[in-house]
Amino acid sequence: MNWGAVFISLPDACTLVCRTVSRTIGCSVFALTLSLAGCLQDSPHSSRERTVSLLLELLRDERPEMRQTAAESLGKIGYSRAADSLLPLIHDPASVVREASVMALGRLKPTATDGVVVLLTQALEDPVESVRQAAVVAIGEIEPGSQLLEPVVGLLRSSDATIRKAAVQALLQVDSSQWVPALIAAGRDSDAEVRQGIVAAVGEWGGSAVSPWLRERLVHDPSPAVRAEAAYRLGMHSDPDSRAALNTTIAKDADSGVRRWAKH
Repeated sequence: MNWGAVFISLPDACTLVCRTVSRTIGCSVFALTLSLAGCLQDSPHSSRERTVSLLLELLRDERPEMRQTAAESLGKIGYSRAADSLLPLIHDPASVVREASVMALGRLKPTATDGVVVLLTQALEDPVESVRQAAVVAIGEIEPGSQLLEPVVGLLRSSDATIRKAAVQALLQVDSSQWVPALIAAGRDSDAEVRQGIVAAVGEWGGSAVSPWLRERLVHDPSPAVRAEAAYRLGMHSDPDSRAALNTTIAKDADSGVRRWAKH
């Protein structure tokens, strides 16, 4: 860990804790306020440990806004050992806390394990869009190995299109080459945004071997957005068949956006 980042962030973290203390009722206010003086008076190492300890305690605070801000602060500080304390908050009843904890995990980049990937996969199923998007980003930051992605791939079978879309976005962020066949199998999804994401992921990780499938999507998909994505991905290939398919698209596709992408 780069502790230099901790020293820069300590004043903000201390401010957070001081604000928390200021809203606490009773004699504990004075005692805690005295202890917080360490944020200003202790050595850097002592201040760091004191602040981190208080932030970890605030992850269990009854107020969602305190749990949220503590999670955000631990992520910004870069305290990697906080990851184990943040993981349970993926199931917090408050969506702002779930989002903050997932974002913090992305910043802390804990070692990708089955347990971490399963929890982030559950966050991809969250009913709140911002939490799902935070999980997409976190998976991209943590970069789990392809062999750990099976739970994410399993979401391609979800009955909820928003969850399938989040899963595809996550698979686009990390090496999913092992799962290209599963992506292709899901390529006729009923939702155009999901299909576009699948075309993007297949094009990103499938190499030249997927050119025939991309050409088929370019010709037959009813969505201009999907065809445009296929045209963009095929433009990265130099084989004659792909070039011929793009030329045909330029001449015949009814959508100007698709034709434009085929020219690139």
